[in-house]
Amino acid sequence: MKKTLIALAVLAVSGTAFAQSTATISGSISVGVMDTGLANAKAAVASLGGGANAINIVTAEDLGGGMRAGFDSQMRFSSATGDRNSNGTGAALFHGANAYISGGMGTIRVGKIIEANNCAFDPWACTGGAGTNAGASGTISGLIAAGTIAQSVSYVTPTVGGFNASYHTSVSSRNNERSVMSLNYSQGPLLAQFLQSKNSANVGGDVVGGAPSIKDEPGQGTSMGARYNFGFATLSAFNAKTENAAGTVTADITAFTATVPMGAYTLLASSAKNKKAAATADTKTAVGINYALSKRTTVGADMFKQDAVGSSTGFVARVRHNF
Repeated sequence: MKKTLIALAVLAVSGTAFAQSTATISGSISVGVMDTGLANAKAAVASLGGGANAINIVTAEDLGGGMRAGFDSQMRFSSATGDRNSNGTGAALFHGANAYISGGMGTIRVGKIIEANNCAFDPWACTGGAGTNAGASGTISGLIAAGTIAQSVSYVTPTVGGFNASYHTSVSSRNNERSVMSLNYSQGPLLAQFLQSKNSANVGGDVVGGAPSIKDEPGQGTSMGARYNFGFATLSAFNAKTENAAGTVTADITAFTATVPMGAYTLLASSAKNKKAAATADTKTAVGINYALSKRTTVGADMFKQDAVGSSTGFVARVRHNF
């Protein structure tokens, strides 16, 4: 449950009343014991997912006329070690930190902004391990964008008839500015998305004890996906492709996924194939189960198999808590 701190309007010495503003703190932690099943791997406590281990601080001020402005930020951490895990240029405190103005015309942001992503088609919601979009290291991952861009601006259109779009780009001294564009449709049980990123990520991994690797080169990632909720089950399909600086396709991943709610339980399943991987390492299959202990706490377990020389079945036992 989000904890909202209300900053009431105060009177200045002159007696003028200022507009009411709010500050919201929320977040989640996702951690478990995982064995990837890859050659020479062993079970270990693992931090599961990037954005799944984060603290969010968001402020909002009512400007009147349906407009709001504020500060939007996220701090990421490793739930296995407690170290910071935000992306940045060497000493990142925030994974995202930007000012925004929103209203009937949409939302404009300026600063360090988290990218759009295709996690909606992953039953594990990009929390790693068995997931199709941000799985365990060394396994198939169809994640496109989902990073963060420093020195950037973004615009998200209002939603009209279920459709909306977004565009996000760095504005810096780079020769190849990083950009992410999405076209989205969400109406009733159907969700569909086209997502494309261009050029290398604006910032590299920034963790304690590690040096970020920041590149400035051409490249492209493209994802197309659809999800439909039939009531008894939600089925998804997506394709994700990446291209290097030479325009060569380096990954071409197609995945089919399913979630089946059964009261407090939810069954998860996926199958993904990378056409650009070797025949001995081109497929990943996974099954899992979630059990909701409450509205905020879920435990789960997964089994997955990544085709690879010397590999066996991997597993995850996990817990996630939202606040």
